[in-house]
This record gives sequence, structure tokens and C-alpha cells, in this order.
Amino acid sequence: MMRKIEAAVEEHLQRFHTPDGSCLQCGQPANQYHPVGPVTVTVSEPDDCGEIWTHEFCNWECFGRWAAVQAGGDFFMRGE
Repeated sequence: MMRKIEAAVEEHLQRFHTPDGSCLQCGQPANQYHPVGPVTVTVSEPDDCGEIWTHEFCNWECFGRWAAVQAGGDFFMRGE
């Protein structure tokens, strides 16, 4: 069981550093809502540390959910 979790974490970290065509949040194809997606976000570290990451999301909701967690909050949609 622990090896499955480790493999899942490793896969997620790999996708975190190098986009593979899957949504970083839900794992579905990032272009599943074409022409709306994929939503591509580039994140860089402050102070020009040289670290740049590119993330792909299938829609704005998945991006919003990911961004809320990164900011230390929760994502809520109207009607939830």
C-alpha cells in the first residue's frame, strides 16, 4: 500500500515539474475542454532564483482549486 502512495506522489511531483498533457489538479487530459483548455500557468520564484514551473489545468475551476490550496485557503463555488 505504501509503495502505491509513494508512486502516486512521485508521479504527481513529476507532473508538477514537467507538464505531460494532464491537468495538475484532477489528472484528466488538460485539453479535454478544447478550445477553452488547457489553461497554462507559469510560476517563477521571487528574486530571480531561476526556478520556473509550468502547470496545465483542464479548466479555470481546477486552476482555482489548485490556487486556493497554494494560497493556504479553500475553494468554494456558489451553490456548493
